[in-house]
Amino acid sequence: MTTQNDTKTAKTSINPAALSPEMAAKMLGLQVEIVGKHISQGAPVAPDGTINLVNYAAWLCSRINNGN
Repeated sequence: MTTQNDTKTAKTSINPAALSPEMAAKMLGLQVEIVGKHISQGAPVAPDGTINLVNYAAWLCSRINNGN
């Protein structure tokens, strides 16, 4: 049985494995333009344009570790 609270939670839940660039930027405190720049530089995105937060973080860390 679904309660009203369950329905509200479902509508506001966020999937960290499939974030829009706008949501990823908001969650990370970045400007959307920065996330877009990262995507153009090779940050991993799914075919539908969504970002997996863990994969994106790993990509950012690899750039830091490699001096990019």
